[in-house]
Amino acid sequence: MDIRPNTLKSALVSLLIVTASLVTAAEPSDGVDNRTIDLGDVGASSSPWISSKVPKPVRARLEASFRIAAQRLSDNAQCRALFTELGANGFEALASTLYYPASQQNEKQVCRGAFGYTTVGSAPTFLCRRFSRLSERRAALVLIHEGLHRAGMGEWPQDTEGLPSSAINDLVAEACGL
Repeated sequence: MDIRPNTLKSALVSLLIVTASLVTAAEPSDGVDNRTIDLGDVGASSSPWISSKVPKPVRARLEASFRIAAQRLSDNAQCRALFTELGANGFEALASTLYYPASQQNEKQVCRGAFGYTTVGSAPTFLCRRFSRLSERRAALVLIHEGLHRAGMGEWPQDTEGLPSSAINDLVAEACGL
C-alpha cells in the first residue's frame, strides 16, 4: 500500500533520513539483521534487510514469505514481467528493500487497512504486526506488492494514474500464482 498522506509525510522523511544513515553503516550493531536466506532453486542467495526491532512473529513470516516471493519471481516470467515493465529487476527490488516494523502510531492508523506500506521508490517497507497472521503465500503477495512500489509503481489515490491497492493485489496474485 502506497501511503503519502500529509500527516505521515514529515515523519516518513525523518525516518528515511535515519534509515539512510543506518544503511550506510550497516553493521550487526546498528539494528539491521542481514542474514543470508538460501533460496535453493533460485540459484542465488539473497538476504532481506530486517531491522532487529521487527517482532519475532513478523520476522518469521517475512523470512518464509521472502523465499516464496523470490521463488515465484524465479519460476514465473509473468511475475518477473511486473517488474521489467517498470524497468526493474524483481529480485533486486526485493533484496534491496529494508524491512522495519510499523510505528505505534501507524499500527493504529495505517495498519488497520494494510499489512505493510512503503513510499514509491523508497527502500524501507514497514510491516504491520498483523503481517505475521497472514498465510505464507499471502505474505509473499504483500512483499511483491510492496516490491513493485520499491520499483516505482504508484498506487491510487496518491498516484491518480495508478491502480488501487486491491487491483495491484489481483495483478500480483494472477501473474505470480499467489
